[in-house]
Amino acid sequence: MTDPQTPENKPLRPHYPPDRPIAAPRGNGARPVRLRESVPAAAPAQESAWASGGAPRPVRHTGLWLALALVSFVALCLMGYLITSLYQAYPVFRQKAAIMEKDTFAQGISVDGVSIGGMTRQQAQAALQSSARQTDGGLWLTVRAEEQTWVITPKELPLERNIAAVLDTAYAIGRQGTRDTIASDVTPFEYRYAHLYHTFSSPVSLYTTVTYDPVQLRALVRQMEAQANREAVDAQVATFDFSSRSFTFTQEQAGRRLDGEALYAQLTDALNQRNYTAVITAQTSPVTPRMTKAELMSSFTRVSSFTTQTTANANRNNNILLAAQAVNGRVVMPGETFSFNEATGERTLEKGYLPAAAIAGGTTVDEVGGGVCQVSSTLFNAAAMADLTIVARSPHSWPSTYVDKGRDATVNWPGLDFQFRNDGTYPIFIVAYYQNRQCTVELYGASLGPGVTIELATRVTAVVDPPDQPLYERNPALAPGTIQQKKQARTGYLVETYKVYWQNGQETRRALLCTSNYPMVQQVMEYN
Repeated sequence: MTDPQTPENKPLRPHYPPDRPIAAPRGNGARPVRLRESVPAAAPAQESAWASGGAPRPVRHTGLWLALALVSFVALCLMGYLITSLYQAYPVFRQKAAIMEKDTFAQGISVDGVSIGGMTRQQAQAALQSSARQTDGGLWLTVRAEEQTWVITPKELPLERNIAAVLDTAYAIGRQGTRDTIASDVTPFEYRYAHLYHTFSSPVSLYTTVTYDPVQLRALVRQMEAQANREAVDAQVATFDFSSRSFTFTQEQAGRRLDGEALYAQLTDALNQRNYTAVITAQTSPVTPRMTKAELMSSFTRVSSFTTQTTANANRNNNILLAAQAVNGRVVMPGETFSFNEATGERTLEKGYLPAAAIAGGTTVDEVGGGVCQVSSTLFNAAAMADLTIVARSPHSWPSTYVDKGRDATVNWPGLDFQFRNDGTYPIFIVAYYQNRQCTVELYGASLGPGVTIELATRVTAVVDPPDQPLYERNPALAPGTIQQKKQARTGYLVETYKVYWQNGQETRRALLCTSNYPMVQQVMEYN
């Protein structure tokens, strides 16, 4: 077997140039055979060369080679220039890129006058907080209101600044925007760089906003109002000498009112303008007293006086004297209510009161303290004539002899009382006394007005006569055959009492004060 043809044992074939005759193997007498291939007609010299059996001759193209050489030279020069240019621009590019990659604020930016260009956010935050502490720590607002002064510091009104929000705005400068101020024919890289550094030629100044709690500021203003406001003080009665009926008076004092709304506006204006050391003068207005000392001296007088005639009964007059002394010197302040029973207390023997005639159960009996109703009735008339408010008053079972019908006021311990209230502005001073079988009550205070006085007038609206025949009642306690009167016959009356107002001798009006009912009493006879 023959070995397979491999690159190692494959038979080699001789290589011949074209058109070269291949010699036949010797010994067989065959003629040489020429193999022809197509040869371009334009190459006779080459064919001649091959035919002669010599080496081929190269074709000379000198111009082409020169052109190729020149192009190559220019290309090499241009490449070298480009490489050199790129090599020289690369450091600048890297420098700009490094700058743009920094996490800092653009140059030319300031906040509250502090330059933060080239700072990191942390550095800028620290710098602005330090500046704010120096500025806000200097808060020393002075408020003056006449003789009073207040100072507002960060302790009373803490201040805060929106530093973080302003830094957000500052950081966006150079990183956001449009081509409005930068040429549009630059590369995106150069645009970004130019935008970032546009603040070099056009610096940017930003400012933080100072904030504070308006509710807290309002509270401070209210405190100042409370301390500055002063109510006017009217002239008052200082003393009253009941024996001489003379007064002394205090001096009036003007008040003051601070305008809180105006002060709040002044404070907010100073804070918004960062005028932290402003001196503010608060607006105040005077408050005039309602009554001056001169006016009070001219108006304080005896407002009313009423006198009743007593009897010759010694015990009764003794009781009237003690009751008048208990009432005398009393002061009824504005809004207070005077009580007769409270002023005298229980009328007892221990207090010096004696038995005297009094009405009880529709009949006249001796009772300890009998007669004190004349003092309460006298006081009732004086109080009504002083235009005081009658709170509690009751008529007797029948009309009294010492006052007209409808002008009495009975009392009895402890339930039946006479009371009046002082609804005026100034106190009422009571002067009550018994002298020469007369009971007198005088009331002193502010006058009712120029030339104004009050009188009481009564009108009987109904009369009820008792039956002509008495009523008989058997009393086994009487001796047999005895007849005596138990109750006296008395006519009944219904009476209206009016307050009549006079001014300079002319009646101006009248008002119903009270209605008194005195029931009819039938005569009662006892027998056995």
